Amino acid sequence: MTTPVAARNPALPIQAAPLPIDDAAAPAPVVQRLTGQPEGLAPRTAAREAGVRGPRQPLASLLSEPIASSSNATAAAAEAAEQRPTDAAVDLALRALHAKRFLDDARIADIVDMAVNPALDEGARQALAEGLARHPKSLSALYCLADARGATDETLSTVAAALGRRQTIEMTGYRVPQLLALPEPARLALALAQQAYDVERMQTHGRHRSGFYQIDLELASRSQMFAQAIHLTAPLADSQELARLVGEEFQRWKSGDDTDGIRQESLDLRLHALQALLKNMHLHPVLQRAADGDPLDQSVMTRVAHQQWVFKAAFMYGSLPSASLDRLGSTLQSLERLRAPLLRDQLTELLALNVHASGDADAYLQFAAHFHRSHMRTLPIALFPLLAQGEASGPPSAKLLTLLGASTLRNSRMLYKALKDLMLMADSECPLSPQQRRQLLEHAIPEEGTASQQCIGFLENLRFLAIAVQCAREDVDPSSEVFDILAPLADSEEKPVLTQALSAVLRRAMPGAAASGTPAGSLDRWESYLSSWRQPEALLVYAQNIRANLDEDEGRDAVLESLNRFADSAVWAPENLFSFRALRYSSAASDHLAKVAENAPEAYAQWQQPVALSEAPKPYAIEDTDHPEDLLLCGTDVSSCQSVDASVEQGRALMGYVLDGKHRLLVAKSQDGAMAARRVVRILIDEGSQQPVLYLEKLYANAGIDKNGPVDKALVQLARLKAQAMGCDLVSGTPGDEETPYDRVLQSLGSSAPFEYVDADHVRQRDGSDSDSDGEDGEVVEGGVVKGGRYTVTKAYLLQ
Repeated sequence: MTTPVAARNPALPIQAAPLPIDDAAAPAPVVQRLTGQPEGLAPRTAAREAGVRGPRQPLASLLSEPIASSSNATAAAAEAAEQRPTDAAVDLALRALHAKRFLDDARIADIVDMAVNPALDEGARQALAEGLARHPKSLSALYCLADARGATDETLSTVAAALGRRQTIEMTGYRVPQLLALPEPARLALALAQQAYDVERMQTHGRHRSGFYQIDLELASRSQMFAQAIHLTAPLADSQELARLVGEEFQRWKSGDDTDGIRQESLDLRLHALQALLKNMHLHPVLQRAADGDPLDQSVMTRVAHQQWVFKAAFMYGSLPSASLDRLGSTLQSLERLRAPLLRDQLTELLALNVHASGDADAYLQFAAHFHRSHMRTLPIALFPLLAQGEASGPPSAKLLTLLGASTLRNSRMLYKALKDLMLMADSECPLSPQQRRQLLEHAIPEEGTASQQCIGFLENLRFLAIAVQCAREDVDPSSEVFDILAPLADSEEKPVLTQALSAVLRRAMPGAAASGTPAGSLDRWESYLSSWRQPEALLVYAQNIRANLDEDEGRDAVLESLNRFADSAVWAPENLFSFRALRYSSAASDHLAKVAENAPEAYAQWQQPVALSEAPKPYAIEDTDHPEDLLLCGTDVSSCQSVDASVEQGRALMGYVLDGKHRLLVAKSQDGAMAARRVVRILIDEGSQQPVLYLEKLYANAGIDKNGPVDKALVQLARLKAQAMGCDLVSGTPGDEETPYDRVLQSLGSSAPFEYVDADHVRQRDGSDSDSDGEDGEVVEGGVVKGGRYTVTKAYLLQ
């Protein structure tokens, strides 16, 4: 059973923290004696804005003790409204509350008036608030708060917080307007207290279900709710659960009528809504500078992505003190400049965990101060959970700081890989202790070579370590031998050669029937794979991602089976490239390819052959490729949702691009062989003529390559050459220079992979196939994951 938050993390926000008073009746606290005040709690007969209270007996009659009262009740009531309650009145009220005597709504309201009176001593007001919270009529006290006389926002918040910390308060029924009538600070105090109450009673990691998610709070208040949710649940949740919590809380607390516009389908409308929302948020100067950095010269999609990130950052960090945000300014600026949206979102959420989990940003900021160079500013986000939390935590070693300061990491591709692997090292739920992980990180630093060589060697070792740590997760493979190898390596006083120590065990973690090394020649093919593929770890990363994060009912077994087919052909087969192409273009495994081969055999044969441009924009090479590593890395080299380490909700469809021969890649490659831009081209079937038509998907590119720029124009021209060679039409989801609609429906009859990612608009599912929107047969979906690859495209444009 989970230890309650109160036991493990007793520090709660001031507004939500209860006084330590036992539920049993307790003696009334000693209240400061006030002189010169009336001695009674006079009955109130004056009309309120919300109604009239009739005369009643004094509170003293409930305790069978006399209290002097004014001979003129109306005058006394008016005077009491202007003055502090007497110590005797407070004392009698506390005794009635702690004795849990019956009090009608009118008397509860009088005590509430005392508790929210700013003239009363703070200790007395807090004691009254706690007494009301323990009384059987506590809900009555809550519902009459909005009508309390002479209250301030602060005094209302104190009582609201005490009442919210004692019971679950449902936001339903006719009493809701009375809660919504409270001023914003009091509603926030009530919601924070209710959230803390929920978390204390959680029995599962990282979850709480407050009834106040529907309370009408401004965005600034919802930002505080988000921060407290992380702070309170951090001691209970493992790293993956906590990461999910951040995403869930962000989605929950950002939702509201004021944010409806940012979910518009139209990018123009969404951009306008985001700009208006940010304008009304009264941003800290650090966040305002980011909002003002709207890249006006970029596409609407790029501008929307930028403003969405600014909103996310403003929401996640907006509750921090101004001084903390000032010190985070350079880090946020570095995040803003990242050209990898998925990685930026991951780091943004991880930074929120770092700064909110401990209650303030001081610990993180002290750690981050060690990273002085400009390209290092995002590194402490990933390293903080690994080095500065848990037992034996401390600053990074001098060796590690020197290595990470090398100019090699100014290369964004190198830096992004390092950030991803460091996060994997910290987040994996393998049994390694934090100290063992830190020691493995130190072992990964090479002893010899130039600064650049050491940095590259460290990144290679880090990649293998990150994979190994993921393989050692007990929830993925309880019988895994990886932990038995990793633990002694971590505990070793001598620095091991990590790649040699881990090679054999990582080979056995590879997908494919031959991974065990039993077939003749498999060890040689493993060595060849390690030396010839530019990112040999990518296949392992994807396999571990699917094994660990994709549920069985979401298609895990089917995706892993397709991954085995890919590895057996592309890695383990003696003639691997020949075997892979035979597998993906086989018409026997695909109804769709069988139809294309039957109706247009010459076009299908030409489809399988690459075409080339006579001239390419320097310094890139423009290629029409179906190489297995290019297909596998199509969302990794050029960051997208099909990255090998992206969310499996979308990433489960990667094998559709890889195994299904209806796809080819048109790419721009850098001098190191990595893709810098790509467009997927797929062969579809005209529903009327039953002839093939090429559909060109949108551009995905790294920084410096723009839509309709020289590189993109070269990719589109390559697609035209492909269509000409095949003798078929070329279409796209967006019009070209001349807007010529393609007035017929295009269809896909299936896929040899379990899922396919359709990056197109106006897509309609067929035969009840599932999509990421859980649509039914014939429902229009805007692209996404389609099960079985059966769909139609109902709107496209000819590219002349």
